[in-house]
Amino acid sequence: MEVKMIDVSVHNGVIDWDKVKASGIGGVLMRCGYGSDIESQDDKMFKRNADECSRLGIPFGVYLYSYAKNTDMAKSEADHALRLVKGYKLSYPLYIDVEEASQSGIAKDVVKVFCEAVKAAGYMPGVYANENWWNNYLVGVDSYTKWVAKYGANNGQPGNKPNVSNFDIWQYTSKGSCDGIGSSGLDMNICYRDFPAELGGSKPAPAPAEKSNEEIANEVLAGTWGNGDDRKNRLSAAGYDYDAIQAIVNQKAAPAKKSNEEIAKEVLAGAWGNGDDRKNRLSAAGYDYDAIQAIVNQKAAPAKKSNEEIAKEVLAGKWGNNPQRKAKLEAAGYNYATIQALVNKMC
Repeated sequence: MEVKMIDVSVHNGVIDWDKVKASGIGGVLMRCGYGSDIESQDDKMFKRNADECSRLGIPFGVYLYSYAKNTDMAKSEADHALRLVKGYKLSYPLYIDVEEASQSGIAKDVVKVFCEAVKAAGYMPGVYANENWWNNYLVGVDSYTKWVAKYGANNGQPGNKPNVSNFDIWQYTSKGSCDGIGSSGLDMNICYRDFPAELGGSKPAPAPAEKSNEEIANEVLAGTWGNGDDRKNRLSAAGYDYDAIQAIVNQKAAPAKKSNEEIAKEVLAGAWGNGDDRKNRLSAAGYDYDAIQAIVNQKAAPAKKSNEEIAKEVLAGKWGNNPQRKAKLEAAGYNYATIQALVNKMC
């Protein structure tokens, strides 16, 4: 038998798994993370990819990219992978991906510690490496299923098979393509073993424990659930209340509301426009236009001078002559008669 497979990670972006299934892909190997058991080293798309394949009944397995330089790190990497696959029924093995140059001298020990921990947890362990590694650094490692990389021309098509004994999966190119995956460069594989039949994982895996609306809202803000109708459809399909979650998202996404005093300063700086445009924009943002405009007017008004100061300005010719002087003084809030009396006295 030969099954066409792909392997994916966060580098492949947000995948449309409905299209992948329709394309005829028979199985998926997805990265769950890399290195030791540290949450920041989880693959940011693993949960979404695993949930979507579970929903659609796409058989999948998992791999963890290794940086282990000793057996303690290898044990931590096994714990990392086992933490993430908990709750999922795998249809393909759980692999360790060894390819770092610094691991060549200890590769066999790293692989053994990782794989034995995986086996003890009830999963089938496997090892991913390229042909050179299998023939130089992993010679004699035959207890675990082998996933071998050999690209040849790397033109999207298979070349010569790997010269490795008893391998089950061949990764033959990193230049493949598949409907639903927009990123350029997709790893393609051929599987020669019926793992789903052996592992009993051909049926959709049970969904993991449902998260709170708050947790899902945080995932939405992180981009995990897509946008628009895609987000609504996926949340609804997963059994979540889209409206309730979207309300939390909107609340979290809204900027903290500023005080009327702060907004008034922004108005004076020209940030909110003028006239009806200002009124409409402030109202749309949930601010009290009249209250803010009152502060703006107060801040914009020049400090009022004493009657004596204004009388001196009148004598200096700054306020014009009657009737213009009277109109200007009263418009500025001054008592014309009082000031004119002072002017007459000063003359």
